[in-house]
Amino acid sequence: MKNHKTHKTFRSFTQAGDNISPQTTDLIVETPLEIIINGQSHTLLMFTPQMIRELVTGFVFTEGLITRTDQIQECVISRNSNGNQGELIEARVLISSDRARHLPKATARVSYSSCGICGKENYSNVEAGLKRVKSRHRFSMNVLKNLPLKLKGLQPLYKRTGGAHAAALFTAHGDPIFCCEDMGRHNALDKVIGAALLSGTATEDKVVVSSGRASLEMILKTARAGYPLFAAISRPTSNAVEAAKFYNITLIDLAGDTNHIYTHARRITGF
Repeated sequence: MKNHKTHKTFRSFTQAGDNISPQTTDLIVETPLEIIINGQSHTLLMFTPQMIRELVTGFVFTEGLITRTDQIQECVISRNSNGNQGELIEARVLISSDRARHLPKATARVSYSSCGICGKENYSNVEAGLKRVKSRHRFSMNVLKNLPLKLKGLQPLYKRTGGAHAAALFTAHGDPIFCCEDMGRHNALDKVIGAALLSGTATEDKVVVSSGRASLEMILKTARAGYPLFAAISRPTSNAVEAAKFYNITLIDLAGDTNHIYTHARRITGF
């Protein structure tokens, strides 16, 4: 399958004083992705068409539909016409029979970039099967404080369009493992989680960094993946802090020059 465009160029105008000048602007692409599981339509995501297999893998895992990647027997990604709306990408996922009996009743859901849990039938289902994260690893704040600058250097799509979120996985020493961009921060996180699952990357000594705020679902995804530390470059929501405390995740925000540690500070060297 050929690579998809992640940005498009549009004509625009800019005004400076009394002068109006034409210019071109690159904007991030928004494309629908329909995830079909065992023949039943499950979800329609709006996303940026990059690292599609990783996104699908991460999504079905963080949704609790699988617990291991080998439970995905097949993942076929294809491009289809969406009528006057343009392109629609389909991901047909076949989940093994030993896991299929745990699948919820098929109900199509729509998830937009701004809301990761839009369309769920039952709010309580988002935490089904989650466990507290187990990790005794300790992290250096001197390393963590450098991660926002490192993340910034790993965001070519944001640099080009100014409209992309990013999520990245770092080692405890501050070395990047994966960095993924998308119009939606939930999608970017699912891409990182999917990439790590497909590569068999260990979790107990890794750091998840997000360019956006930490919300409830971002923490729940992190908990299901088993990462002990989540760092965001923005203030978290109240539910994110409460969830991080419950699921034993160290939650930090690195907004501006601050380094607020909201939960489980014992993982930070010196506490």
